[in-house]
Amino acid sequence: MTDKILSQLPLEPNSGDPPPPEQPHEEPVGLHPVDVGRIQEMATALKEPNLWLMRSVAAMVGMESVESTYQRTLEIEAAGGMLTKQGDRRRTAGGVFFLLARDQMSARQRRKVFGLPPSPLNNKKPKSVDPSPNPLPPAPKPSPPTLEQAVGLLKAALTIDPLKRGLAIMKTTLIGRPKQIKKLETCTLLILGQKAPPTMPKGLPPIPDTSKATIAVFVAHKQWEKVEAALKADPQDEVIVEGYPVNDAKNQLTGLWAQSCSSKNLQRAKREAQSKE
Repeated sequence: MTDKILSQLPLEPNSGDPPPPEQPHEEPVGLHPVDVGRIQEMATALKEPNLWLMRSVAAMVGMESVESTYQRTLEIEAAGGMLTKQGDRRRTAGGVFFLLARDQMSARQRRKVFGLPPSPLNNKKPKSVDPSPNPLPPAPKPSPPTLEQAVGLLKAALTIDPLKRGLAIMKTTLIGRPKQIKKLETCTLLILGQKAPPTMPKGLPPIPDTSKATIAVFVAHKQWEKVEAALKADPQDEVIVEGYPVNDAKNQLTGLWAQSCSSKNLQRAKREAQSKE
């Protein structure tokens, strides 16, 4: 009889591994006779296809315990069923039966029937899926202000009370080679045009056409003397001026009051001299 029951038990999923050490307080697990016909009736009523697993449960805990578990399963199903652990769906009737059966078993009995518990790495909850059938399209990327809008904003800035604008110091760096030079009594006036601007960062409005813009630079004689000599010595050299601008947007004119004046060659020579010290 025992050999017949043993043939009904499932193979242990980890039969290749050494069996876990028995706890001293656990009694040896006994096997019980199984009423195969009755198990078939229960499985049909619960719509449970795992007939072999229900027979294994019966062999482990006995038919009396299985009958009690079956009746409790029918009561739970009649009352509305039982949700899964995640709470996202209702358990099948067979799932309720096996859950109740597991709760009545010792740890060793559960390992014999159901195998080792799943790895914690496999217990991750599935990612939630957006139930909405028509997800909203992504928001369109904002467009930078147009040139007309930028000009309008600049004009609007003129209407702000000067006392409410806040104060700032604006410093400009100019790099180029002047062709028109006029020496005044105390300073030198340099006249330059403006090159096309480089590529600007994304999001900024377009820059107005500067092909007709004029830049007038006032440089003190003492600063200009060394620069003038450097420009004459090298036709490729360029002046570098840092100073404070004053703009006349209507006439596309920018005046620049130089605070410092040098050239590319003069700055290169200065760096080389400092590196040798």
